[in-house]
Amino acid sequence: MKPYHEGTFCWAELGSGDPAASAAFYTTLFPWSTQTTTMEDGRSYTVFQSDEQDVAAMYSLGDPKLAAFWGCYIAVQDVELSAERAQSLGAQMLIAPRRIADKGVMCAFRDPAGAMVALWEAAEHLGSGVQHEAYSIDWHELYTTDLNAAAHFYTELLGWSMEETTNPSGHYLQFRVGADVVAGMKEIPGNMKNMNSGWGLYFKVSACEVITSQAVALGATVVIPPMPVPGGGTGSTLLDPQGAFFSIKDGL
Repeated sequence: MKPYHEGTFCWAELGSGDPAASAAFYTTLFPWSTQTTTMEDGRSYTVFQSDEQDVAAMYSLGDPKLAAFWGCYIAVQDVELSAERAQSLGAQMLIAPRRIADKGVMCAFRDPAGAMVALWEAAEHLGSGVQHEAYSIDWHELYTTDLNAAAHFYTELLGWSMEETTNPSGHYLQFRVGADVVAGMKEIPGNMKNMNSGWGLYFKVSACEVITSQAVALGATVVIPPMPVPGGGTGSTLLDPQGAFFSIKDGL
């Protein structure tokens, strides 16, 4: 596989307090298989695969009382320089740049509006082996408490170009790396002001309404029911049984 371009989303990880339960949920909901290893600190690390291609991963939070969450990685050429740049733009560093064996270099931070995101400088591990195909990650979207501050931060840090659009939920920003649209961004609406800023992942599925019903049967909670999404298709947002938000969409 080819390396990901600078500024594109390249990997995702699920942190879970109960990895066995999380693995059971996602491998039942999606046709995923798993490969599990043990990290240096003794915690488990599981890679989710679709047709033998890496989709995303999961690691143990070490405490079953902690709510699970999905996190995403953006590819950069130099994590050290990008981390310094992020801090100069107002980011709060959570994990300083560090090398992960022979896989690559990462860091994690909160953007100026509070959303957590990670950066990845690839070595042996380039990222997801498949995206935008069935049962892989198809879209990344930021819900933010400060649209202008977040847009300024990511365009300055990653060189994203920005375009404004409108959709049924209101003002919406899309971001490109070259000609490719890589992410969307919208402000948290007034009726959800208790919600914190955060990046959300969309997994591509064959039939959103069917998979939503299956997820509920497996213990998930519907946050946003299936509804039409811009560009065609249907999308929904769910809370998995261990507390992680994720979205699904069908169509193009």
